[in-house]
Amino acid sequence: MINQSQDIDLKNVTCGLVPAILAELSRHDEDEVHVLVRQGIQDELWNSFGSGGEWEIEIQEDLFHDRIIFRRIRKQSLDPLNLMDF
Repeated sequence: MINQSQDIDLKNVTCGLVPAILAELSRHDEDEVHVLVRQGIQDELWNSFGSGGEWEIEIQEDLFHDRIIFRRIRKQSLDPLNLMDF
C-alpha cells in the first residue's frame, strides 16, 4: 500500500479534475495509485472512471477528503475480442 506521503493531492482542483487525474495516472507505472479529491463528488468520479479503461477504482471517504484508489487492470492477450464470453 502506498503511504500518505505518496498520495496525489488534488483536493483543491475543482475545474478539470478528470484530465488532471488522467495526467497523473499517465506518469505512474505502479499497479496502485491513490488520489485525494474533495468530498462530495463520488457520482462524478464513478461516471468518469466507473467502467472500462485501464484502471478499476475504489472510493474511500476520509475526514476532510475522499481517496480514490486506482488499480491497474492487466490486459489478457489470449482472447482480445472477448469471444470466450459467448
